[in-house]
Amino acid sequence: MKEARAIVVDDHPIVRNALVTSLLALSVFAEIETANCLQELKAKLERDCDFQLLILDLSLTDISGSGGIMFVRERYPDIPILVFSASDDVDTIIQCFEHGVHGFVSKNSSMQVFINAIKVVLEGGIHIPTSAAQRLGFNLPESTHSESHSSDVRPQFTPKQQEVFEQLLQGVPNRVIAKRLGMAEGTVKTHLHKVYQLLHVNSRAKAILKSQQLKIIV
Repeated sequence: MKEARAIVVDDHPIVRNALVTSLLALSVFAEIETANCLQELKAKLERDCDFQLLILDLSLTDISGSGGIMFVRERYPDIPILVFSASDDVDTIIQCFEHGVHGFVSKNSSMQVFINAIKVVLEGGIHIPTSAAQRLGFNLPESTHSESHSSDVRPQFTPKQQEVFEQLLQGVPNRVIAKRLGMAEGTVKTHLHKVYQLLHVNSRAKAILKSQQLKIIV
């Protein structure tokens, strides 16, 4: 993990600097760049997009909500995003994962929770807060240590559905999935709809949680 580079985007200098200082002191990253708004982030990514993680606040001076997520996922889909936000209601969290983030951590969380989330994302996993998972009807700690029940059988996807499903788990937007797989965007949406049906879910966040529950992913 020491070779990893990150970029932290937050418009509060005290929060941004404290975060960078803590992460460097704990040797979580070898190098950390910062940006205080979306425009500065755009400029930095145009010059250098070799980052293993982007830590993003949802409320910036020049954009709020999922706009920043959408910009990065559309133009730099290979950079994982970890949202670090004070807005931590379940609807906000679901919306973030709909737009392809790899993790979400509330600013009310401890540093240990934050670091654990970073480790999960850097290792290719997905971090959804336990409290959000429970509010969405998933109890992952219990499912992780229990045997699968007959009602929780891993679904059988067609080859095309499997390809789309794998892209979904990488947080790739539908438009980028279509380009990567050589499909029309409408075809991608059709495959995703069927994937959701087979998983008995209705959102990306729930698809991720169900996949963790079924041990398809960790």
